Amino acid sequence: MKSYIAGIIIMSFTLISCQISGLTSGFSSLPKGAQERVVHYKGAIDDIRDFSNIYAIGVEQTKDYLTKHEKVIIYDFTPFCKSGFCVSPLALSEICKRQNIDLLVISNIYDDVFSAVNKNFPILMIDTDALQTKWRGKYIEAFYHPLIGRSQKEIDYASYLYFHNGTYVRSFKDYREIEKAGL
Repeated sequence: MKSYIAGIIIMSFTLISCQISGLTSGFSSLPKGAQERVVHYKGAIDDIRDFSNIYAIGVEQTKDYLTKHEKVIIYDFTPFCKSGFCVSPLALSEICKRQNIDLLVISNIYDDVFSAVNKNFPILMIDTDALQTKWRGKYIEAFYHPLIGRSQKEIDYASYLYFHNGTYVRSFKDYREIEKAGL
């Protein structure tokens, strides 16, 4: 009986101390040095030159970028995704480059996001402070709905959003469909 109670106590402490990944942005679980490399950026996305940081951006900055570029894919990036529909930002940038499409990689969580940092383009993050919620599902919806005019459910939670001259055109669940679409 004592071992049963001890087991329950140990399991309770284990469950309490475990972080459930994905419910919130994950910012507070980043090491201090990584937190310092997250920039709450207010300027134009095109003006970012230091790609070693993560830039938290808002809806208006994204809209501004979309209106200044003819063809854009936004990658709603989940860094730890292992699905066959997910692709590394660098691989997606090559696909977009072949079709003369600009790419915005916007992470929806901080977990593992620094693994995507590269020297070719910035890795962006949804500015959760501006959207006034810590809940991942809510801030993703609040960020993308003004851009595409649809809910995440309506686009079947697709990760690749195509815009032409600032206007949302369509979504792709599978990155391989981007090349096939002949945009």
